[in-house]
Amino acid sequence: MMIYITDNFSMQMFENKKYEITTKKIKKSKFVKNTKEAITSIGSWRIAKMLHKKVGKRNITLQPGDEIYVVTSKFGRKKSNYIKENTFRYQVFTIQGGQ
Repeated sequence: MMIYITDNFSMQMFENKKYEITTKKIKKSKFVKNTKEAITSIGSWRIAKMLHKKVGKRNITLQPGDEIYVVTSKFGRKKSNYIKENTFRYQVFTIQGGQ
């Protein structure tokens, strides 16, 4: 089982197989605790700095049993004037299957 952390979850992380994926929103404190030893692929310097991780993208290929922790901004790619810019969503995806 591998544990990953990213700010850019993509379907390209999967091979051409069937998977079952479960997802769960989690608090930032649990996110930080569970990703201390995770393989990191973070492109945003702001998110990397906030989580005390290095900036750097890497290819991730998910396998059954893997977990990927994903942090995304609640404001999306476009800033808006009615949602705080520094608001983030923390989720964990657990990968099962792979037929």
